[in-house]
Amino acid sequence: MVKLLLMTLTILVPLTLAIPIAATLGLAGLLWIFQQHPAYLRGVGSAVWNTADSYLLMSIPLFLLMGEILSRSLISQRFYRALSLWLGWLPGGLLHSNIGACTIFSAVSGSSVATAGSIGAAAIPDLLRLGYPKGLVYGSLAAGGTLGILIPPSIPLIIYASLTNVSVGRLFAAGIIPGIGMALLFSLYIVLVSIGKGKAWQRRDPEEIRGVRTHLLAILNVLPIVSVIGIILIGIYTGWATPTEVAALGVIVAVVVAAVTGTLSFPMLRDAVYSSVRFTAVIVFVLIGATIFSYSLTMANAPQMVSAYVGSLSIDPIMVILAIILMYVILGTFMESLSMMIMTVSIVFPLITSLGFDPVWFGIVMVMVLEIGLLTPPIGMNLFAIQAVAPPGTNFWVVAKGSMPFVALMLVGVVFLLMFPQIALWLPSQMFR
Repeated sequence: MVKLLLMTLTILVPLTLAIPIAATLGLAGLLWIFQQHPAYLRGVGSAVWNTADSYLLMSIPLFLLMGEILSRSLISQRFYRALSLWLGWLPGGLLHSNIGACTIFSAVSGSSVATAGSIGAAAIPDLLRLGYPKGLVYGSLAAGGTLGILIPPSIPLIIYASLTNVSVGRLFAAGIIPGIGMALLFSLYIVLVSIGKGKAWQRRDPEEIRGVRTHLLAILNVLPIVSVIGIILIGIYTGWATPTEVAALGVIVAVVVAAVTGTLSFPMLRDAVYSSVRFTAVIVFVLIGATIFSYSLTMANAPQMVSAYVGSLSIDPIMVILAIILMYVILGTFMESLSMMIMTVSIVFPLITSLGFDPVWFGIVMVMVLEIGLLTPPIGMNLFAIQAVAPPGTNFWVVAKGSMPFVALMLVGVVFLLMFPQIALWLPSQMFR
């Protein structure tokens, strides 16, 4: 255990010095592999190749490209306007459009930051102009955007499936009910706050026409998103296409949508491809670094040592889960969520399975805790995404403060998953018999 502690410090210390996570993991892994026996270095290439040569991982750049094209095709803004027509009557008014739009748009972008940024750019100017409180505006958008890594297609779930050999289809199915449940919980909070303060925040744009015809025409702005979601879910759950093939189809549909909306152009496609490649490169380098470090842990028998040590303590398995969750919450305050998952899954996953917990269920629990990291300063990526599209001069801590009630709601959601695992496991059990 002393060696494991030292190996952990060789990661945490460089991270505090702002050394990139991929370089930290890779160099630390090589150092410890050499320390154990130089001959072990021969296996590094095979370990990296086995991880990188994954057909499932090919879906990541495709899903990212699909989300980038849709974000740049202005469909997110039109989609938000449509939901504003349908949800603005609820107590809390247009704030529910933030939650609804983020929930559904996240199902095609696969990225929390992209969702928060796209919907935020469409929502913030109008909501502030209409007098909605800044805290709830920023908080609802940042929190709604976190659903982008829970509702399929989810990049973290794809990586988790690749690292653990868990079915990505089961993981996608398991994330649907918790994702919708969290969206409903967010909306319920907005309703209670608006009623408790004696305000319904029902203000709508005075130029908006509320007739039936307008509401029906708004369906045209929803259909593109719904069609992409349908292709993804039907393709994966009926088994007629793999996640990678479905992602490729999604890119084609996104290009068609951009063409129909008149926003398709070479500069737009160039920027979408560039952004997708850049983010994919970050993920791949972190994944390679994590693979090298995981290989060093394997050579040191670290997973077995941790499992044996925890087993010797004779403590309740649920206490182990709670300790892991607390660890992720703490790490999430100063580490990017995706890097945190890749770095720790090689140690945590064997421990979880040895204690008899369902790996699909734990994948959803892990992703929900990662969502909390997206909202906790100082590294919360969704907070920065909202600040970037907010009016110039918006204080970061105003966005962070508005997000804190939603962090508490996420913790409530995690507790419900711990108490009732079937929230995540029921749908996969029905769809994959």
